[in-house]
Amino acid sequence: MNNKMSKEEHLKMNRRTFLSTGMAISAFSIIPNHVFAAHKKGMVAPSDKICLLHIGCGTQGLSELRSLLKAPAVEIIGVADPNRESYNYIHWSKYGLRDDLRELMREPTWKENIKGIPGGRNIMKEVVEVYYRKNRPGYKGSIASAEDYRELLATMKDIDAVKIMSPDHLHAYQAVDCLKKGKHVIMHKPLGNKMKEAMKVVDTAKASTLSTHMMAYNAFGDGNMDQIKKWIDAGAIGELKEIHNWTNRPVWPQYPVIPSDKPAIPDGFNWDLWLGPAEMRDYHPQYTNATFRGWYEFGAGAIADMGYYSLWPVFDALQLDSATSVSTRFSRVIGLEDNVPTAIVNDYSYPMAAAYRFEVPYKNGSGKITLQWYDGGMKPQIPQDYKEDDLPIEGMMFVGDKGTIISGFLRKDPVILGENASHYSNIKGYPMAEHPRSALADGTERWLQKWIDGCRGKGKGPGSFEYAKEVNETFNLGAVSLMSGGQKLEYDPQTRVITNNEEANKLLSRKTRKGWEID
Repeated sequence: MNNKMSKEEHLKMNRRTFLSTGMAISAFSIIPNHVFAAHKKGMVAPSDKICLLHIGCGTQGLSELRSLLKAPAVEIIGVADPNRESYNYIHWSKYGLRDDLRELMREPTWKENIKGIPGGRNIMKEVVEVYYRKNRPGYKGSIASAEDYRELLATMKDIDAVKIMSPDHLHAYQAVDCLKKGKHVIMHKPLGNKMKEAMKVVDTAKASTLSTHMMAYNAFGDGNMDQIKKWIDAGAIGELKEIHNWTNRPVWPQYPVIPSDKPAIPDGFNWDLWLGPAEMRDYHPQYTNATFRGWYEFGAGAIADMGYYSLWPVFDALQLDSATSVSTRFSRVIGLEDNVPTAIVNDYSYPMAAAYRFEVPYKNGSGKITLQWYDGGMKPQIPQDYKEDDLPIEGMMFVGDKGTIISGFLRKDPVILGENASHYSNIKGYPMAEHPRSALADGTERWLQKWIDGCRGKGKGPGSFEYAKEVNETFNLGAVSLMSGGQKLEYDPQTRVITNNEEANKLLSRKTRKGWEID
């Protein structure tokens, strides 16, 4: 770890020491002149910046650096990841991430002679430092780096906030740990890949005044949920009965058997730390990087990878509560056992394709709807009035007793089907006027500014963790049904207990390794 402090870091520490004495600032001469100059230039004084620790330095974290780096009020002062640096990551194009980072840093030949997809704490440290030196006048600092984020939290007293971009199984532990240490948190989905862990995140965030933000909120501005809701409220499809949502995910390798070979742990990678609360097992690359999503222990499946983007705005707009029941169907893999075709009994990884059926009540107690999710190429039945030969590869469908609304996956381009469609075509809905990902004049994206406002005591933003409770709880319940062989489970959101299957209740949590208990 780099323990050297830059001039700005010393200024921040002195600022807090000074403020903690309760002394009043009585003369402008106490404040360095460059603080006022920064304000004049539209910059943020070092004393006003939110000092952030970035936890997780893989491809997704690197891809999302741009919004943090362009926000004048945020300064990344440390990075942490169990992996030092490697080029074995998985990404959606061979050179896409590298080229994006080149453009961000204005370094057109960066990593020119290195093959593979980059990632790790050394990579993120380099990107952040190069960007700041080129874009923040007077920046001469260097950021701290460690494999264990807890080391930095313990030694760097000026950390205000963290962004968590680690694999799913670490989310809940890291979020609760950081919140209890008084840090504001940004985190990707899910809140946790086990029910009890995710609900601990919700409860901790709700009881705190700290500012939290779940990145999936940024999709609220996509598509036109307002149009869909106005049609539903006007009776365009009668009473809403069902919502269907389908995706082509998974688009990463999923493994139907546990790997039996034992490759060496790569140099610079702390496998024990990467496992965190999960039970110890031999290292294998099939568990790490993007493929962690396919394992019950480490991931949360395709529904958690994409369903937050599509369904969280639906839950919010229609005021849906957590699911009270779920059943699942899924594909099976057949192998040979003594030359006899035999189904592989799999209680450790998500299936290649799955369909979930949830019963979801309205929060106001007025009734419930059926919510169905499909992945791996599964789709709902094509509506009778649909004019196309097939449904889109990813999409949504809202089914009422008098008609249907079909849209793209993120509620884009909705259309009404049914005999009353033309009658309601003049009812217009409007997308969010201010998209969460649109930028303000200083380059800060709107979602991030709302989180920053929360850090400064101006109230919790709409992407706060507790507002994702119902959709997260629903998805967690679906995973338990898969792990239970597809059984229908009845769930009480008030007591957070599965009421008809005691064995399934045990799957709401994990066997946590000693030292990683969430409490």
